[in-house]
Amino acid sequence: MNEVVFKTLKEKDFIIKNYLIKVALELKLSLNETLLLVYFMNQEEPTLNIPSITSNIYLKEEEIMAAFSKLIAINLITLKVIKGENDIRKEIISLDNIIRYVTTDITKKHESNEKDNLFDIFEKEFARPLSTMEFEIINEWLDSGYEKELIIEALKESVYNGYKSLKSISSKLEFWKEKGYKTKKDISKSLSDDLEKTAAIDLFDYNWLEDE
Repeated sequence: MNEVVFKTLKEKDFIIKNYLIKVALELKLSLNETLLLVYFMNQEEPTLNIPSITSNIYLKEEEIMAAFSKLIAINLITLKVIKGENDIRKEIISLDNIIRYVTTDITKKHESNEKDNLFDIFEKEFARPLSTMEFEIINEWLDSGYEKELIIEALKESVYNGYKSLKSISSKLEFWKEKGYKTKKDISKSLSDDLEKTAAIDLFDYNWLEDE
């Protein structure tokens, strides 16, 4: 008997992903709901296999069903029908929404950091703190679809020309929008094309006879 117990205890433990702990805390999941998610995440094709769940995480059937119903209700897990061997259909537990939840959270944090970084650049170029109104205007540019690099380019050009105001930057952004410029690369290409046209015109207008 001792050998059986010893062998059982040496079996591979469940893996708990760090982000699952974060999700459980933020959504205030119960212990049973969290344990059920841990079980599902350690299965190649998770299914609602009551005997297996009971033997692995020691929950009673009514506890499993209550936790499962809650996870379905908050849309953290979903049921997905797939075709197995011989076209036999079976229901598996999809954990995609957990990944989407975590990804969305990471994306929001990244966007927040990007905004903070943009504000820092403005304050450095202006050599002063931004006002509440200026924060709102910059946020409106981002919400309107202006790319961060385009806003920074407009900022740098305005400062270079001696204008440290959002009005000047806004005018430049609107002008570029009318021209169809969406990135810094578009602006550079346009300037390059203009230089080539100017060079071609100068060459055409040059009086070669007078030069002789």
